[in-house]
Amino acid sequence: MLRSVLTARARRFPLAENSSSRIRWTALGIGIVLVAFIAVMAAASDEQLVVTNRVLGNPVPDVSGETLDGGTYDIADAQAEGRWTIVNFFATWCAGCVNEHPELVAFEQWGQQTGRAEIVAVVFNDPVEEVEAFFAANGGGWPVLDNPALPVEFQVSQIPETFVVNPSGRVVDHLQGEVRADYLISVIEGRFNP
Repeated sequence: MLRSVLTARARRFPLAENSSSRIRWTALGIGIVLVAFIAVMAAASDEQLVVTNRVLGNPVPDVSGETLDGGTYDIADAQAEGRWTIVNFFATWCAGCVNEHPELVAFEQWGQQTGRAEIVAVVFNDPVEEVEAFFAANGGGWPVLDNPALPVEFQVSQIPETFVVNPSGRVVDHLQGEVRADYLISVIEGRFNP
C-alpha cells in the first residue's frame, strides 16, 4: 500500500526524484557566481571607490573651527586664495586611514610646492591624544578639526572618506576608502573629470 502511494506520488511529482540533483546544480551555480563576484572585487581593489552623496556637486558645508594644535581653520580662506581643499575624515583606529596617510603626506607636499591645494582632516570618533600622537609619529602638517557635527553634515558613512572641494567652494568629488595622491592631483589638474 505504501509503495503504491509513493509510486503514484512520484508520477504526479517527477521533480521530487531529481530534487537533490537540482539543489546541487543550483548550489554550484550560486558558487560560481560568488567566485566571479569576488574575483571582480579583488581585481578592482586597487581602484578608487567613488560613491555619491547629497554633498557632491553642492557648496561645501562650513568647515571651520579650532584645530587640535590650538589654531583656527576656515575653508573660506582657501577659497579666497583660490586653492583646492581635500577634506579627509579619519581615525587612528581605522586601518584604511593609517594606510592612506603616506599618500596624504605626499599630496600635502605637492600642494605646498604648487600652492594649489591643502588638506584639512576631521577626526571621526577618536580621542584627541591618540590623533596628536599619530601625527607626531607619522607626519602631516595639515589642520585637524575635532567637530562631531561635520561627519553628519557630510553624510559620512564609513572612514576613510574624502571630499575634494574646488576653489569656488563646490564639492566636486567624494571617495570612500583609501585615497592616492596621484588620483587627487589628477582631479585638480583636470586629467580626471568627476
